[in-house]
Amino acid sequence: MNRKIPAMLLILLMTCLASAQTKSYKINVSKQECPNKNGFCLNVEVSRYDTVISNLNEQSFYNYEEIYMLPDAVKIKVIEALLPYLSDSSLCCRKVRTYENMEYPGCYRERPVSTNFPINIETLFIINRVAYNPFTFRIGCYPVLYSMGLEREINNDQQQIKLMVAHYKEWFKLYKSTGELPPNTILNAGKIRWWGHH
Repeated sequence: MNRKIPAMLLILLMTCLASAQTKSYKINVSKQECPNKNGFCLNVEVSRYDTVISNLNEQSFYNYEEIYMLPDAVKIKVIEALLPYLSDSSLCCRKVRTYENMEYPGCYRERPVSTNFPINIETLFIINRVAYNPFTFRIGCYPVLYSMGLEREINNDQQQIKLMVAHYKEWFKLYKSTGELPPNTILNAGKIRWWGHH
């Protein structure tokens, strides 16, 4: 008797397992006006059995370690909830600064000129943190995008930002279809890259 599990059955079992993992989590992404009225920011709230896993205070430093530690199936759902904000060009109230390990050369070698960034760049930045938390300094320390072709920062250029958004959507399609996190190097492999990796 052949005891091997047919491939389709294995896929079905994995899908059911992923569904069971995500059902116990509540995920909510909301756009909030900042107290200073100088823009908006995203609040990513993940809870399980009425216990909040992340809070806005930690997120002000883009610290998503608790979410990063969750199973891939849950992180995929979190990123899915963030996707609608990739088309939001309104101003984020947080300022451009390094949000990572200052000892990494890409974080301190040069400073970007940009002083602010829109919500869709904040969304991309959050996705980095949710997916790759301990390794995000290798992707980008600043919420600043750089065009290799134009040789300049593009935080105020929505047409150029859309190119990075499209790149992330392709990355996410791969992540969702395989259930396995792709290498972080993919995110800086296009024409648009994070500051410090240009």
